[in-house]
Amino acid sequence: MGRLTRVRRMGAITVVAALALAVGVAQAGGAKVSASNYNFKPKTLTIQKGQKVTWNRVNGRHTVTFKQGSFDKTLSKRHPRVSRTFKKAGTFKYVCRFHTALGMRGKVVVR
Repeated sequence: MGRLTRVRRMGAITVVAALALAVGVAQAGGAKVSASNYNFKPKTLTIQKGQKVTWNRVNGRHTVTFKQGSFDKTLSKRHPRVSRTFKKAGTFKYVCRFHTALGMRGKVVVR
């Protein structure tokens, strides 16, 4: 194997390692959902076990209410953000209690 081939291979390995590290840091930082205009965006969020999700109020008054009843928080001017760390894998559906009839629903998929 020539010197140039080894240098290219090491360069490729370095790039792959840097990308993997960047993805890990992004995942560790948590995920964000916005509540605005009777919608959660994104509607479906996929995260890793142990990751935190933060819901941010953009406008209006909303709730983040999980169907299992384990979490029910209000987003308002006074409390514009709420967070939850997901420790178990699964699919967790939630709604805004004030706007359920308008289709304000979301889902967190934890792998």
